[in-house]
Amino acid sequence: MVAISFSVPRAAAAVALCVGFTASFPSLAAHGPGVSPGWKLCRSANPDERITGCTQVIADIGKESKHNQLAAYVNRAGAWQAKGDYAHAIEDYGKALEVDPGAAVVLLARGAALHAKGDLDAAIADYDRAIEKDRKSVAAYMARATAWRAKGEAEKALADIEEAVKLDKKAAGPVAARANYFHAKGDHDRAIADYSEALKRDRTLAPALIGRGGCYYAKGDYDKALADFDAAAKADPKNATALLNRANAWRAKKDFEHAKTDYEAALALKPDLAAAKKGEEDVTKILAKKAAGGSAPADVAPAGVEHVH
Repeated sequence: MVAISFSVPRAAAAVALCVGFTASFPSLAAHGPGVSPGWKLCRSANPDERITGCTQVIADIGKESKHNQLAAYVNRAGAWQAKGDYAHAIEDYGKALEVDPGAAVVLLARGAALHAKGDLDAAIADYDRAIEKDRKSVAAYMARATAWRAKGEAEKALADIEEAVKLDKKAAGPVAARANYFHAKGDHDRAIADYSEALKRDRTLAPALIGRGGCYYAKGDYDKALADFDAAAKADPKNATALLNRANAWRAKKDFEHAKTDYEAALALKPDLAAAKKGEEDVTKILAKKAAGGSAPADVAPAGVEHVH
């Protein structure tokens, strides 16, 4: 089976990136210089500076244009979100929506904050409204799919992913997400086909390489699994999951020396990775017995590999 984990903070960050926000939190530019001298800091990349500047702007918000009012609230909301203060972020996104109730991007951003806070139903409601305002928003469909999956609604998640795939014929992400669905269902051949399509669109997409490698591993094709895990490790050298999975594939091939090296490399990146620690202990015992001249004990590699969607 595939091990699937979900991180709402990562999901929120992914949503922010999808809709064109800065790497950590949303930002809108003021139209013109704006009235308040706080605008310089209100656009800062530093969350604390941004909160200070935007608060100064908001203190005299009535003098700003409608766009600038929207920008001030969104910018401060994004800074709160970057600091993990989702309650304040949600409050400011609400203020922004009072300025412009139909702002799909703001609805999507507030949905991400609600999602990160763990209020999935409210997040879905915002994603619904964002989609009503912009039926072609791939980011909104993908965000809602992630929320549906977190609620255990796999089929609803798939429906949104399918819509995103139809809307964007070039992006790798939606196709890879559909592959994740089939992978989790155990339909490895369909998953491999989608992962392969995603990798045609982005050859260095490590999650897709790990996913496809996991499918090959489940099918017992360890050489192809190794090739994909190796490519994932090269595409993302700090990806402990790729190294752990490559170690498991080496172990399945009874190449315990290579497996030990990869388990150790995975632990160097992520010391609390329990599966790597257990694997390293197992193969160390096997190698020690072989070195002592005894026959290697029977070993069974893990039934599946780690696959973080």
